[in-house]
Amino acid sequence: MGLAERDYMRRDYNSTRSRNFKSNTQESDNGRFSCIKCGRTYSTKEAAMACFRSHKTQFKDLKIKKDGSYKLPFSYKFKNTVKKVISNIFQFVWGIVKLIVIICIIGFLINAFFGFDLSEEANIDTSDLVPSSDAVTTLLNRSESNLPYYTECIPYSKASGKQVCLINYKNATDPTWDELLSFLKNDTTDEYTYSYSSFVCADYAEVLHNNAEASGIRAAWVSVDFAEGPGHALNAFNTTDRGLVYVDCTGEGFLPLVMASVSDTVNIIPNAECDYDKIAYITIGKEYGLISIDKATSSGYWFYEDYTKKWNGYEKKLDAYNIEVEKYNRAVEAYEMDLKAYEEVLGGRTVIDDPTEYERLNKMYNELKRTEKELDLQYEKLQRQKEELDRLEEELGCPWEPLGIVTEIKIYW
Repeated sequence: MGLAERDYMRRDYNSTRSRNFKSNTQESDNGRFSCIKCGRTYSTKEAAMACFRSHKTQFKDLKIKKDGSYKLPFSYKFKNTVKKVISNIFQFVWGIVKLIVIICIIGFLINAFFGFDLSEEANIDTSDLVPSSDAVTTLLNRSESNLPYYTECIPYSKASGKQVCLINYKNATDPTWDELLSFLKNDTTDEYTYSYSSFVCADYAEVLHNNAEASGIRAAWVSVDFAEGPGHALNAFNTTDRGLVYVDCTGEGFLPLVMASVSDTVNIIPNAECDYDKIAYITIGKEYGLISIDKATSSGYWFYEDYTKKWNGYEKKLDAYNIEVEKYNRAVEAYEMDLKAYEEVLGGRTVIDDPTEYERLNKMYNELKRTEKELDLQYEKLQRQKEELDRLEEELGCPWEPLGIVTEIKIYW
């Protein structure tokens, strides 16, 4: 039995084609034979075949064999294939779109009913940054086109518990290195005293950011995580001539200084003598370094490493100097004791009649003069060492203690 005959003998065939199909086909008489083109049913196979032949005008070059079988032209098959491929692609894309919409709706509902906390993911808090209960970044006033600024609140809190909110000015631009240093020297944020209960690093970073933006300088608020201990907050500026520069203006009460100067008798430099506006040197996997802006001439991490080497050299020279000073002081004490003994023996006399006593006193005198000359030479050497140490100390400024090994950096512009 041929293809056409098999199809015509299909029973109870329900066509999906429109019942309003208009063509030059014969009228259906609701039989058990169906036309495979339009789906109409007929009581006889011949009527169904006649209906099918009536559709041949739809196909060019359609050849129907005597047994009722046929072969569709290539162009028709190609068009149908293209249509099927396009339809499948459209259905696939539409399915993805619906899936994304469903995921977004589910996420929105979860956030609306349960909420979430980004500050735990950022790992900034413990003794300094307090994560905000509102973890979703909120933009305020951005839709007000007539305002020169907008406020963005980020998922971190200040010492007061209030959320950190950044005021961004629309006309703020990236500064040059010199413009940035000039702004920092005039800004007073670093004059606040650090207090865990009232003013922490998150507060410093917020105030400096908002002051910079108000001055027309584009700024960022930055959070840093460490391998150990609490996180830290600072600022960043994208300078036009030196790229990204990190700035830490945390004031007195936060960081101790790690080195004594030549003139100090303790191992901590008085904080009041140092500039709290500092360039921060941050690289993942390396220690968080700081150099006061009056001594920082580059923002590259290599500069901090070179600076650290110079301080290590200064420490070695300072240790050697202190050892020599102790030796010198002991020698001076011994010299003064010998001088006192000589003066007691001499007893204020200017003439010694006894030749033996004269020779002994003369020997003591010559020994004292030799020691005095050696002490003078040693003193001059120590003076030169001190001048070199003073020069290095002036060049290096205040050495700030590193905060730890950096593991993550997040920047909020």
